[in-house]
Amino acid sequence: MAARKICDLADKELWAIRQLQTKLPGDFNVAASTLYGGRYKEYRLHAQAWSLDDPASQDYTSTNPGFTDAEAERKFKTAVAFAGDDALFMKIMEADVRIVKTTRKFYEVVEIERPSVQTTQEYASVKNSEGKSGYIKALGVVKFKAWEGPGLEPEDFTDDEDAATELKVEEAGVESFWLEDDILELCFVGLKLEVEVQELNIGIKFFDKVIGLHCSFHTYLPNEKMVYWKEPGKFIWIF
Repeated sequence: MAARKICDLADKELWAIRQLQTKLPGDFNVAASTLYGGRYKEYRLHAQAWSLDDPASQDYTSTNPGFTDAEAERKFKTAVAFAGDDALFMKIMEADVRIVKTTRKFYEVVEIERPSVQTTQEYASVKNSEGKSGYIKALGVVKFKAWEGPGLEPEDFTDDEDAATELKVEEAGVESFWLEDDILELCFVGLKLEVEVQELNIGIKFFDKVIGLHCSFHTYLPNEKMVYWKEPGKFIWIF
């Protein structure tokens, strides 16, 4: 019965993760990264002339095409205006906003707060940089607790050099992030993420890179470290 329960969860969660892979990190996070020097600042392939003649590039950029600076600014500041407060909005209008910390973290979803119908309608009424409405998605909140990580170390690490141990989140509390509603509807309590988080000097944190997504029942078995194990060969001393 326990195995059947896992299979039922897998049927739902694996499909949700597959869809999340094409949506994350989301418009708000991509906009923040573009504006303040994250990985998407240099990742706007659609803006490069050479990418227009490369079919492979077009397929690749259709998932995360990035934004122009004007689009990124409109999306980011609109989100803060709605989801933040007046003091925070005044801070982002200052010219010295910058990334002050980059951290690789492991999280587990503990709570999801989707935006109300009224909030969604308010976002929909905002026009984008081209004067068209309906292009800025409503934000909700997802809350995370620390997770120990997937337990999958690179092959060139020994047990004493366990990379995951160094990257464990030290905070015991809950951290909150803004995400679009079309992403939140796919999230579920227990979803586990490995992400690269950027923190701005005004206190806002955003996902700059999603490294891994795992089901709620993800378990790493220690004997998996033996999968590629081979019998040591004879060592010959040469003088």
